[in-house]
Amino acid sequence: MLMNPEYGLFADISRAFGQQPIDWFAQLPMFSIVVIVAWQWLPFATLILLTALQSLSEEQKEASEMDGANFVNRFIYIIMPHMARAITVVILIQTIFLLGIFAEVLVTTNGGPGYNSTNLAFLVYRTALLSFDVGGASAGGVIAVILANIVAIFLMRAVGKNLDA
Repeated sequence: MLMNPEYGLFADISRAFGQQPIDWFAQLPMFSIVVIVAWQWLPFATLILLTALQSLSEEQKEASEMDGANFVNRFIYIIMPHMARAITVVILIQTIFLLGIFAEVLVTTNGGPGYNSTNLAFLVYRTALLSFDVGGASAGGVIAVILANIVAIFLMRAVGKNLDA
């Protein structure tokens, strides 16, 4: 609704500045889907990262200030290593989720124009139900599961290394 070129908020803002509204789903289909998914998942990631940031010891930050570390050094050597586990978990969860995005593509752009906003999940749907190629769709589904497992294994090893450190 926000991105609708007729009555959406972004269209109203464009008109207020004397500009022509953008038809987001026709002109920038993949960017539109990225914006929708980011809007949907940003609060979750923010909550996880904020929780990790709040668990950082004040004593550690004060000690680094007393040792003369500036903000950049504190960020690189104290905050980022502390946040590494939480960042890895957010990346793991969101990567696995992103491999299965289907509804956003179907409802907004229907995979188009052409194949511009088609992802793997939508391609499996299009192959199975629109092209009547169940074998090809099954192969795509297997590839999606293998890809998700590879990403999960890689990120779980990264989390494991962070736990050991």
